[in-house]
Amino acid sequence: MRGNIVIVCPALIVACGLIVLGLWTWEGASDLALDWGASRPQVAAWAMRSAAVAALAGGQVLLLVLVAGRVYRRGLFDVAMTFTASVVFAIALVSAAACALAAR
Repeated sequence: MRGNIVIVCPALIVACGLIVLGLWTWEGASDLALDWGASRPQVAAWAMRSAAVAALAGGQVLLLVLVAGRVYRRGLFDVAMTFTASVVFAIALVSAAACALAAR
């Protein structure tokens, strides 16, 4: 029982932090792109939004694997949701890197 608490509490804090960071980045993407001084601020804003989606998907993976997986019994639906969120995370991260390079 103590092992679950040691893993669940920090994972919950990190996952909530990723979700808040993702939402904040999505909201202020255009302002961050202008502050960044990119030559193509629209593309830089999409890079920020893609990074926000990656942060949100990463937070969801943490919640599904380390929090819900420790508290509840895992089923096929949980595994499918974790796989889908992992794929979204990977695609959004690659998209953010590509848009950031294109915005230079």
